[in-house]
Amino acid sequence: MPPQPNRIARRPDGGAPGTAPGLPRRSLLAGLVLPLAGAAGCSARDTGAFPRTSLTIATGNHGGVFARYGAALSTVIEHRLRGVTATARTTDASVENVRLVSGGRCDLGFSLGDTATDAVSGSGAFGRPLDLVALARLYDSFVHLVVRADSPVRSVADLRGRRVGVGARGSGTRVVSERVLRHSGLATADIDVSSGSLESCTEALREGRLAAFFFVSGFPGQAVLALSRQVPIRLIGLREVTGALIDAYGSEYVAAPIPASTYGLASAVDTVSVRNYLVAGRGMPDRLAYAVTRLVFEARAEIRRLAPGVRQPSIGAAVFTSPLDLHPGAVRWFRENRG
Repeated sequence: MPPQPNRIARRPDGGAPGTAPGLPRRSLLAGLVLPLAGAAGCSARDTGAFPRTSLTIATGNHGGVFARYGAALSTVIEHRLRGVTATARTTDASVENVRLVSGGRCDLGFSLGDTATDAVSGSGAFGRPLDLVALARLYDSFVHLVVRADSPVRSVADLRGRRVGVGARGSGTRVVSERVLRHSGLATADIDVSSGSLESCTEALREGRLAAFFFVSGFPGQAVLALSRQVPIRLIGLREVTGALIDAYGSEYVAAPIPASTYGLASAVDTVSVRNYLVAGRGMPDRLAYAVTRLVFEARAEIRRLAPGVRQPSIGAAVFTSPLDLHPGAVRWFRENRG
């Protein structure tokens, strides 16, 4: 009987110290002194062949950037890492993803930074702390509040009494949308909540069965872009609530615009950005974590070809994953490529 692909075993030992956003990147990497189990005798380029291993990546909704990026990354991993079979799994995104990874049902996953913070602290949607590490900070996501162009909705307050898509229960969008509502003086009881997927929300908005929907993603979100080509849309600005979110959650959120050209809008829209992480379990072998981290950055051109328009991560920002520890294999790659 031929050998079966190995699922990645989890281990209880710790990883790299947590990263501090205020430290210069060079100082941060220089200060990460930790044992790199399994790294001895393994050169920086010795990442091409592995024992038969099955790797599953938890991504996000169809039509979102997590799903497109995850599909591209899984393809690159299969092409470049001999012996590794990689599968992209569509999910409701961040909340579901960190649960899947921490529970060993997926090996990698994408998560918004605010969800990851809640996960490791055991707050918000999580009843207990989850054991997660990061391979890298990726591109940033942006909060979209989408309405039809002819909608009377001009602010978050105007959502009162209307049917609104707030994201699936296992999504990072749900976390953000509830915070935006709360800090705008609304509760979910003040709206008619829809918990549908991104695709169902775009269809419902197009058909007039939904007044608005939230979606947190890099841009352009393909589902939102497709919707904008079928019916005129607007994005509701979140300038009025941005300060309250930053006051309440600190560096989890940053004021940022979505350019008008992204969806053919009349003008840029002020909203909130959230960082994204590629998360893993501590049990991922160091050499495999090193190899995946390497591909995230060295295969950016191939990923861009497979997922055109998806923003690529910056090495300069990638090490800042606080409060998640960096996986030791990722630390080794960043040390070797810190410039």
